[in-house]
Amino acid sequence: MSYRILFVINSIIAFLLGLGFLFVPSRVLDQLGTEARVPELQLARFFGSAMITIGLLLWLAKDVTDANVQKRLGVAMVVGSVLVLIVTVIGVSPMSGVIRANGWVAMLVYALLALGYGYLVFLKPRMKE
Repeated sequence: MSYRILFVINSIIAFLLGLGFLFVPSRVLDQLGTEARVPELQLARFFGSAMITIGLLLWLAKDVTDANVQKRLGVAMVVGSVLVLIVTVIGVSPMSGVIRANGWVAMLVYALLALGYGYLVFLKPRMKE
């Protein structure tokens, strides 16, 4: 596993998710069992724009070779992935009930991303120079 591979995988996921939320937010929200009123649609479009931005940033970062930059980007991504995971768990919980369907998919994806970035940042052996 390398930063390049994880950045590419994460960028594709973010970009595709962003396109969905930006251009067909009612369909994506429907897949999550979430209401799609006008305010939710507008927030989904903002979220889609942010996801496209993250996807593009990660795609451009895939070619970075500086180990310090890679690690700093990895730290940002592990923190972001954990935060998204927490927000998704809260949204799926019976107390909230905001995400009523397919929330497990988002939890699985972000748990795997958090584990991947966590491995690269904290556990991956360093190459000797």
